[in-house]
Amino acid sequence: LVAFESVYSMSGTVGRIPEICALAKKYGAITFLDEVHAVGMYGPRGAGVAEHYDYAASLQAPAGQRIPGSVLDQVDIVTGTLGKAFGIVGGYIAAASSLVDMIRSYAPGFIFTTSLPPPISAGAVASIQYLSKSQRERFLQQTHMRELKADLASAGIPVVPNPSHIVPVLVGDAERAKLASDLLLSEHKIYVQSINYPTVPVGEERLRITPGPGHDAQMRSRLVRALDSVWDTLALKRSADWARDGGRCGVGESRTNSELHVGWKRGVDYVWEDHQLKQAHDYECARKGGIRIEPAIPATVQQQFVSATAA
Repeated sequence: LVAFESVYSMSGTVGRIPEICALAKKYGAITFLDEVHAVGMYGPRGAGVAEHYDYAASLQAPAGQRIPGSVLDQVDIVTGTLGKAFGIVGGYIAAASSLVDMIRSYAPGFIFTTSLPPPISAGAVASIQYLSKSQRERFLQQTHMRELKADLASAGIPVVPNPSHIVPVLVGDAERAKLASDLLLSEHKIYVQSINYPTVPVGEERLRITPGPGHDAQMRSRLVRALDSVWDTLALKRSADWARDGGRCGVGESRTNSELHVGWKRGVDYVWEDHQLKQAHDYECARKGGIRIEPAIPATVQQQFVSATAA
């Protein structure tokens, strides 16, 4: 069994699923893909990163239809959550019916367990159905993430590079990461969790930020100003400082070095590419009778769409 993730929650890096599946097939191993931090947020119907690898084909295929030879088709077991993007509670696996029956019969976690209450199950079904059709939430989260990363880069705040929605801000010291988190809450009324060893290696302690579709430009600006203030107060290392010291986990390193660990497709900055975001925006506008997604497309992202369309 080869167990791996699509989006790694503390770094935002993305597993190279096709390569992992090929390796598993070579040695006759079952693949177990954890899409907990991706379902609802990636793929044209929110099925996760494996679906997103074949974005165009998944978009054209009827909902739920298997696409032979696709990346998702190569994965034996997918596990996800009904929390996070779906906003409920619980989790699931998706696999061949025989494999699901085997796990249901033999997995210790199912012995004497209690099923999800019917209202919770109904809420989960409604949420999945909604996010399988709506691109609004995915579009807004991705555009907010791009703007936040750009704003932090302009301020010299060190963000661990990755192609996903997760924004890890490198601190590099456990005590100071906790102090930074405390200052954000006590002085700026913003809660950001500090992440320390053993969740991340010693020396790579960080703050972990995840923009959501409900955030807006004003919230983003307030967060950037607060982080800038905290970095000054604690004299934390900025991006240029990390670069002078040789870099760490992609911060202050060359793109060639950082791409060794960020995952996804080599040479591609984000899982959601420009033309895919434009398609999602146009689809959602058409679905809503021409009503634009609010908040409107940020100016910098709009310019990227214009460039992508021209190309």
